[in-house]
Amino acid sequence: MVKEIDPDKSVFPISVAAEILDVNPRTLRIYEERGLIKPSRNDGNRRLYSLKDISLLEYVHYLIQIKRVNAAGVKEILTILNTLPEDNRDELTTRVEKNIEKLPKDKLEIYKQGDNEITEDLVPE
Repeated sequence: MVKEIDPDKSVFPISVAAEILDVNPRTLRIYEERGLIKPSRNDGNRRLYSLKDISLLEYVHYLIQIKRVNAAGVKEILTILNTLPEDNRDELTTRVEKNIEKLPKDKLEIYKQGDNEITEDLVPE
């Protein structure tokens, strides 16, 4: 029997989180550098992501790559999201996941190319 993972427990290293999201690990580092996400750290100071972190990262990446929102805008959206009840946040991220799945091929390629100059431009310091 497969054990279910607690969505709040940080268990995924950056390489696995990046693979799950189909992005370059550098993209996740950029998001952290800009204050959009704060992964946990283990005793060796390596980044660890939870399932909730990965869901949030998917939403952040969608906002930046597809909706073209800059870092300040993403921070504001995340602040607003944090005022919502958890069920509403979960519903929103589920809808975003479905939207990502329905993206046309050209937009999906843009979504997956989070490690290019576009990310650097859209996530100014």
